[in-house]
Amino acid sequence: MALTSLRSLITSALAFAVLFGAPSLAVARPSGTPAPVATPTPPPEDPTVTEIARREFVSWQAGVVDVSHYADQTQAKLVPSKIAQTSRALGTLGSLVKTEWVGPAAMEGVPAGVRGYVYRMVCTNASVYEILTIQNGKIDGIMFRDKLHP
Repeated sequence: MALTSLRSLITSALAFAVLFGAPSLAVARPSGTPAPVATPTPPPEDPTVTEIARREFVSWQAGVVDVSHYADQTQAKLVPSKIAQTSRALGTLGSLVKTEWVGPAAMEGVPAGVRGYVYRMVCTNASVYEILTIQNGKIDGIMFRDKLHP
């Protein structure tokens, strides 16, 4: 009876997995080693953009943002209250320790020529992601996030 209940439980679990899209089950293979799956390598870091990311992060932390670094349409959004609010939040992270290149930002619906970049800004108290978009040498957008969303 216990064997019948176990089989019933396994059958129910497999049916649930198939019906509701659970991750596939791993099955042991009798021999051989599986081929490694290729992981795409992000494009190399652009040192110029990394310097821009670092400079802007520290500027936002200090609450002293040079709007001339930003595209015209973005400058209008850089109001003093937004800069002060963001500065207070970023200030709680502590001093910038290092900047890590994560990779290009995948974005939909952006104009041609706009490039996105993602960095992880490691500070003494915590880390934050900085996402920059740049067009024609000017910052078109900047965001700070505690985590990246798929």
